[in-house]
Amino acid sequence: MTSYDYDSVLDESGRPTAKYFAFRDVIAGAAGVTPPPVPEVAATIGVPSVTLAQSASLWKNLPAPIHSEEVLSMEDVDQAYGYILYRTHLKAATGADLVLDQLHSYAQVYLDEKLVGTLDRRLKQDRLSLPATKKNAQLDILVENTGRVNFGRTIGGERAGITKQVTLAGRPLLGWEIFSLRMTAVDNLHYSTKPCDGACFYRGSFELAGVADTFLDTSEFTKGELWLNGQALGRIWNIGPQKTLYAPSPWLRKGRNEIVVFDLQGKMGAVVRGLEKPVLGGGSPELLRVPE
Repeated sequence: MTSYDYDSVLDESGRPTAKYFAFRDVIAGAAGVTPPPVPEVAATIGVPSVTLAQSASLWKNLPAPIHSEEVLSMEDVDQAYGYILYRTHLKAATGADLVLDQLHSYAQVYLDEKLVGTLDRRLKQDRLSLPATKKNAQLDILVENTGRVNFGRTIGGERAGITKQVTLAGRPLLGWEIFSLRMTAVDNLHYSTKPCDGACFYRGSFELAGVADTFLDTSEFTKGELWLNGQALGRIWNIGPQKTLYAPSPWLRKGRNEIVVFDLQGKMGAVVRGLEKPVLGGGSPELLRVPE
């Protein structure tokens, strides 16, 4: 698990946090027992900046679409996680309110491949005003499954994607191409050194003489996810507070290592670096107390 949610006494790498030592001191004081030494924590390593110089546009690496009159949820197309892209063409050339009925969870909306707005379920957003455009304009709705609610009455309706319908000016939009983006085979994309901005994959590599745990700094990216040597390491979102992803030593290799980042609003030239301590809030690496 990444660290952003539960504030546990051990972080995702198994290292004790300040809360661990606070609990330990309180329990020792109440019990009147001197606790045993804390097990030694393995040293971490830093990794110099890695420029992600290769890119692959999401739009140029789409799978074959599923055709449907109505929008389908991820579950309807036998998809568990990742992203799903809904595409249709608008018959009228007038602007109007676009409504995504039961969006789960986060959407970027495009007209003729230009981003016109974002919608976020957390903020109870389900609509935006589309500008007037030419007839037969291409409407793309790229939806991220950020995660399903796993408690309360909401569980019964926890499908992902657009789970009801899409309307424009109060009328249902029909005739969709649906692209299932499972995000499980990022090595098979068509990478190049051509500039790529927007919803893009970025790839770079680095060399290691030896392996140990590190924390990959994701602060130069907006929203997406990161893979290390083909392993899905975690999500990225610049709203914070987490700015690093734990990279366990068994997933690193002596010699060449590869990083792939998908960024919904990416730009060429971003870098990733490995830090010896995580950044979990406040903008600076969290200082872990060293056992005496």
